[in-house]
Amino acid sequence: PSLSFGSEEMVKSRFFRLACAFCCVGLLLIAVILLQTNRLGGMEMNLSLDRVQLAHPAPVFLDHPAPVFLAHPAPQENLWIELYNKNTLIRRTAYFDNRSFTGTSVVIIVEQNKTAPNIQPKFFGKVVMSNGMTYCHEVEYWKKIAPRFNPHPKPYRHGPDTYYCNLLRIKLTKFSEPPLYIALSQNEFCDDLLPPMPVFYDNRRKREKFAVCIQKGIFGIPAETLISFVELNKALGASFITIWIQTIEESVYNAMIPYVESGLVEMLDWKVTTPIRNYGTHAACNECVYRNIHRAEYVALHDIDEVFIPYKHDDWFGMLDDLGKITKITDYAGFRFESLPWRDKGNHSTIKLKCNSTFLPYYFKNTYRLKGFDKQRPKMMLSMDRAIAGHNHIIPYYKKGAKQCFHVPHDIGMSHHYRVTPVDGEYVVNNTMERFVDKIIPSLEKHLMCKQ
Repeated sequence: PSLSFGSEEMVKSRFFRLACAFCCVGLLLIAVILLQTNRLGGMEMNLSLDRVQLAHPAPVFLDHPAPVFLAHPAPQENLWIELYNKNTLIRRTAYFDNRSFTGTSVVIIVEQNKTAPNIQPKFFGKVVMSNGMTYCHEVEYWKKIAPRFNPHPKPYRHGPDTYYCNLLRIKLTKFSEPPLYIALSQNEFCDDLLPPMPVFYDNRRKREKFAVCIQKGIFGIPAETLISFVELNKALGASFITIWIQTIEESVYNAMIPYVESGLVEMLDWKVTTPIRNYGTHAACNECVYRNIHRAEYVALHDIDEVFIPYKHDDWFGMLDDLGKITKITDYAGFRFESLPWRDKGNHSTIKLKCNSTFLPYYFKNTYRLKGFDKQRPKMMLSMDRAIAGHNHIIPYYKKGAKQCFHVPHDIGMSHHYRVTPVDGEYVVNNTMERFVDKIIPSLEKHLMCKQ
């Protein structure tokens, strides 16, 4: 009689058993291949937010690595990605943050016009790893650093006060190493990519104690002023100084080359082309934070006409020791320095440069200080172990469980502010800055003033 499919004779057939075994192995291999490539019938498998993993290496198409991608002189296309008629400006460098209290992520700095439609467009990020693997992640709107809202904004210098800074991030849950670069898309499969963005990560073995950032892109600053700023902050303890360039003469940059080559200063092009108040100072404040999280313990964040002056010591190291005696400094995300305005009402200083009797650094020339202090313009020194975001007057976001900032007593230190337009009030003569003469004047004469 003929054999049915389930007959005992067929089941016992050696040929049938071998065929079944080969079929099972084949089906298993096909399933493994589909899982590895996340493909099924030519369609992507929607498994999770980081669902796309391509099995082939992606081309590296950036001309410069992340540390120097923004360094002057950088082409304009390296600086910003402009969308929606310049209502959204994306800084074209992302930042790797692997601090435990934030979680491993890539942070993206964006300026957005809050009066424009489609304020928060949806983004996805293609993440490219050093081994060539690529992933597509959803991008999270994480932290907003907003200026005061005014429905009828004043005509502030350089543009209206209608833009705010948004920190976006891509949470990297599957790996701890920094990506090579990312590229944003508004497509959930990361098609139609925007220009690629290198991912900055400074992995030095040991962080410096102090770094300094000028809080916005500088413009119209003469070389003497910039060198005076660098020399004073170096004398106070800064090991690294970041300066953003909006518009300066090339001769000013040339005068700074010795500092750049020594590693003390980095000069990054800013060059915002959209009218924004102070050229987007909050974006610069947050680029300061994320460039320094792995290379400094504390970052002084202020304008070029400001500086944190200790009163009981000649540098910040001694000042920090004093603060540690009156509070537990590791509880705080930073230190708040009250602003002390200074002005020049006739030079009472006897300080002179050997070969230039007409120039004197602004902090030696302005010898009149306000009797009180300016309550509206405090400045911050941020802890890179606890601060999450930067601002020109506050610490807007910081580690859960930490305190925002410790108010530095006036007898320990203040933020000296050498404003072009002085604050109203009664001023008195004070020559406290003369104690820095021996540290600063020889370096000034060496770097610029007394070249023969």
